[in-house]
Amino acid sequence: MTVNLRIDQLQAIWLQQLYHEHEDICLSHNVVLPMPIFEISDSQKIYGCWNAATGILRLSRNLILQHSWSVTLEVLKHEMAHQLCSVSLRGGTAHGELFKQACERLGVLPEFRRPGVMVPEMVSKVAARSELSESGRRCLVKIEKLLALGRSANEHEAALAMEKANELLEKYHLHGLGEGGEHRYACVIIDRKKKKIAGYQRHICSILQEFFFVRIVLSQLYDPCRNDSFKTIELFGTRENVAIAEYCYHFLENRLALLWSANRNRFRGVVQTEKNSYFLGLLRGFYLKLHEQKMKRTEKTVQPQADALIVAEEQRLAWFVGMRFPSLQRAPGRGGKVYGATYNEGVAAGRQITLNDAVTGQKPGFGGLLS
Repeated sequence: MTVNLRIDQLQAIWLQQLYHEHEDICLSHNVVLPMPIFEISDSQKIYGCWNAATGILRLSRNLILQHSWSVTLEVLKHEMAHQLCSVSLRGGTAHGELFKQACERLGVLPEFRRPGVMVPEMVSKVAARSELSESGRRCLVKIEKLLALGRSANEHEAALAMEKANELLEKYHLHGLGEGGEHRYACVIIDRKKKKIAGYQRHICSILQEFFFVRIVLSQLYDPCRNDSFKTIELFGTRENVAIAEYCYHFLENRLALLWSANRNRFRGVVQTEKNSYFLGLLRGFYLKLHEQKMKRTEKTVQPQADALIVAEEQRLAWFVGMRFPSLQRAPGRGGKVYGATYNEGVAAGRQITLNDAVTGQKPGFGGLLS
């Protein structure tokens, strides 16, 4: 990792990174474009610009320094769409129908397809976009009240609160099927600045994807200030669903650490293996609890009329994920060593976990989606 570099040194590295990103975007989206001349400007008024006459694609240094690299990539793809219009589609750089087609081919997210040059005000507004629908906010308030009941020391009351909260979340999701358009979806990136994603974190992701109506992609993202890349967890779904899923991710991760700290002295094996066994057991128990509750709700409620809407929603979400990752591949996972007894104890403890603090907790926001 490169550290303590001057800004001129960093800018030289950023130029090389932009060349790589341009090449990767073209390859991923099966688009043929000549490599432009990249320039990093000092502009504070224009964050991105494509000049067809000179073949120069210009990005502002302030964009790179003030926003995440994921935002920089979207501005880059916006300007690449202009390049595609002028080079391949022969339609100039106007924000017309040809430009929309170019954005579609390059997977530019809908909010970055707006007319006009990429000015700081627009980029900042889009990057900070986190508003929830009014019905979504009302749902969160109801869930917060229900989960507050889970603070009870009575296991039955806690389980009932969790079941009712999940039932409400599911009803809200089904009720909202077919509403709105492409702008109702959002992507939240959890970037822990780590080189690896731990096994237990992958299991948390699996739980979120199965029960919280989100799609999850494990990826990596460049950090221009550190000149390094780190593994990331990206959540895709409606703004309300990714807000809840992101918050629950951090809740589960923090709860695992808390329970391990309270019980670690009872285990005598290799510390890391004991910890891994306990974490995986906790998450398995939590998964079984949610699965049982979901099966009970399914038995009570039959909604065949919702099947078509559910399929359509999944297709729209898959399209949205494809904007960022057009060629997803599944990589085989590697299992670590596990202590059976510790794992089983974790399973039992995991069945007792409720998400009462996931929404009602006072921990500072994770990404600004929850008010």
